[in-house]
Amino acid sequence: MKAIIKDRYGSPDVLRFAEVDKPIAASGQALVRIHAASLNTADSDHLWGRPRIARIGSGLRRPKTGRVGLDVAGTVEEVGPDVTGLRRGDRVWADLFSCGHGSLAEYVCAPANALAPMPAGVSFEVAATVPHSGVLALQALRAGGAIQPGHRVLINGAGGCVGPFAVQIAKASGAEVTAVDHEGKRDLLRLLGADHVIDYTRDDVTTSGGHYDLILDIAAVRSVLRFRRCLSAGGRYVLIARNISGFIEAAVVGGLVTLFSSNRMGVFMWRPNERADLSALARLLEHGSIRPHIDRRFPLQDAAEAFRYLQSGHARGKVVITPS
Repeated sequence: MKAIIKDRYGSPDVLRFAEVDKPIAASGQALVRIHAASLNTADSDHLWGRPRIARIGSGLRRPKTGRVGLDVAGTVEEVGPDVTGLRRGDRVWADLFSCGHGSLAEYVCAPANALAPMPAGVSFEVAATVPHSGVLALQALRAGGAIQPGHRVLINGAGGCVGPFAVQIAKASGAEVTAVDHEGKRDLLRLLGADHVIDYTRDDVTTSGGHYDLILDIAAVRSVLRFRRCLSAGGRYVLIARNISGFIEAAVVGGLVTLFSSNRMGVFMWRPNERADLSALARLLEHGSIRPHIDRRFPLQDAAEAFRYLQSGHARGKVVITPS
């Protein structure tokens, strides 16, 4: 079969389009024929081996596995021994973060319990955009409490991979949403339902005078304390940490703020590929509350170019890769 392989960490130049052995489903596994995959910021980080502390698990000097790709949508081709609840032809989706990656290929083997039923009436391409970024957005928005109708929600870094899902989930919960990104993504964010859009290249949201019941910080370029001034009484700030320093600051400084004030600030414990969260996202997709926006589609052999486009920062929505 054809697959995208990496033998070392680095830029998209390290990726190669190769012929590899088609995997065979072992006990407890299912073989999935991949119809579509999508790229996430986490895919880019994994390609570069960032943050470096993550290499303890992925390989210190070289990757332990050459497989690439998290989000997958496809059909079950065969099931291994001891698999129940799946059969050939089932439409499934998953985030392979905890399963060795490998969605940038024609086939992938994954634990059967990692594969969830795709939502009805949703195409493979649309479904492939959701599992990683959608679950991350859903869990981050719910960290520390549910969004209530009328809540004012600020999403910093709203135009990337996770942000568009966060905007739509917050709107579906009845919130008034302010999205922060550069001017080039204003139209997309308005299309997704944002009530207000702030261009970070012109305005500093931390000094704008606005106050919010929830701040979801995806961009992570300003300090925790600067965002505290934007919180309403009893409001909460949630960081999606991109590096160790940001994690430590949010955990320590945010922890102190939480201890000595009515605000709650910090990071959250992400749980990849949660079945209940995928089911919740499936319902939102089926009801039309979430409409993933696909910016560009690339064939499998052009995966390196797809990564370059993602890393350019110009993507307005998700980047999808299809094997055929």
